[in-house]
Amino acid sequence: MRPTSHPQSALRYPLTRLLSTEAHVRVLRVVLSSDIPIGVADLARRTALQASGVARVCTRLEDLGVIEPVGRGARHRQYRRAPRGPLVASLAALFAEERTRADDITERLRQAVRAGKTPIRAAWIEGPVAAGTDRPGDPLVVGILVEPAVADRARQELERLLAFESYGDVLVEVRTLTMADLATADAQRRAELASALPLLGPPPLDIARTRRPARGASRAPRATLHADLEGRSLAVAAILAEHLRRDPSLVEEARRHLERRIPRASPGERLELEEWQRILATMPLARLRRFLVRDDARGRRLRQSSPFLAALSADDRRALLAAQAGAR
Repeated sequence: MRPTSHPQSALRYPLTRLLSTEAHVRVLRVVLSSDIPIGVADLARRTALQASGVARVCTRLEDLGVIEPVGRGARHRQYRRAPRGPLVASLAALFAEERTRADDITERLRQAVRAGKTPIRAAWIEGPVAAGTDRPGDPLVVGILVEPAVADRARQELERLLAFESYGDVLVEVRTLTMADLATADAQRRAELASALPLLGPPPLDIARTRRPARGASRAPRATLHADLEGRSLAVAAILAEHLRRDPSLVEEARRHLERRIPRASPGERLELEEWQRILATMPLARLRRFLVRDDARGRRLRQSSPFLAALSADDRRALLAAQAGAR
């Protein structure tokens, strides 16, 4: 769009300039949602923008008084929300509402999956929403893993429980898979499932890797399959620990995820999540990074409810899962 020929009043319409481009919105979403200063490199990674472009955006937003620099010299400069900036509190609340809306939809999907009477082995969000590439009008795709005999019944029951009309402008689509579908999935389908966000049970590709052998083939002991899943969980934790070293603000995102998740969790899950809350409130960063990769009973138990993967952006989560797959 070309620049308008009739500018608007900065006093009456400050949002015109503050939210004038998508880059402005992306940077504001990160900075106004953070309680700690963030550098340009981290902003570029978290907004999926070029660092040079982020630096220019930060300069413009600084001039508009909504963010302020911290530190000396361009190389070490970080940015935080300006405490007295115009509309800062209102914008921060708007971005918080944006996160809450997405979290509420995900939680309602999770509850619907668990409320059905037809057995579902696993459920997840897939497609553009899971990959973070969806556009207005794209469906939110829920995949479920079921036995072939109950596939149609499970899909119809879940569609009723989801009550599509209550999601407003979000179209929800249900896809059923069986173990045979997972076993015969081509490379394109497996790539789609690689970014799946679990709602119930492990991710679909983890299930595919530990599926039961064909009739007549030797079966891997249950303990071996469990150890395989534990090994993958530990590998993801190791990558997360390295991610924390580069970006300590992930701890803050994990805290916020826990604050949103705990009120909706079941009693058993709530105990685990509250234990994570205490850990994040008391452990220094270096000790927390070591704790993530502890291979003892407590470490293995808590990794099942780790808040860090959910706290990552879609791009970071996709990159982490790809790195973990490539390490095997």
